[in-house]
Amino acid sequence: MTRYSDIKRGAKLNTALNNYIQHLQNLGTAPSGIGTQGPRNLDKLLFITPFLIDIAATEKMSVQNTTDGYNQLQTYINGSTLAEVSDNLGSDTIAALGGFRAARIILFLNATRSVTVERSGVTNLEYLKYAGTRYSCAFGATADTDDLMDSFADVKAAIISALGGTNVVCRVSLSREKVILK
Repeated sequence: MTRYSDIKRGAKLNTALNNYIQHLQNLGTAPSGIGTQGPRNLDKLLFITPFLIDIAATEKMSVQNTTDGYNQLQTYINGSTLAEVSDNLGSDTIAALGGFRAARIILFLNATRSVTVERSGVTNLEYLKYAGTRYSCAFGATADTDDLMDSFADVKAAIISALGGTNVVCRVSLSREKVILK
């Protein structure tokens, strides 16, 4: 049994598909947007111990981060017994390893659940865009035996406990650590 709403939705999605196909065909002639928004503000140098690779006990990996993200999240990360991040290298040395990307906690806060209706530049379909503030901070292990998912879950629970009551939207997500060996 077909519903009339399905037929209407199918026609709308078909239009969106045609707009997407047109977008793909125009990609070769579209101007590049590279460099139009300026550089990211990665102004804070942080030091972590990776989860996936073994380095000497006196070594740390260096990671670039925003100061705002570090200031907002470092208390929760360092409050965990399974995760840590520091802006002080101390007596340790920096491990040289190319192809390393640190794990990151990503926090999105919206105190009022305010949204705006936006229109996709590709499909021309409407969607809801949440107004809010986003923070991100790299983090690492406290010991060789720490598990990335356990560390993330511990930090996430602390963040939601502290900020979830004052914000209608409090999303905490993980960008996993990656190592590309050459």
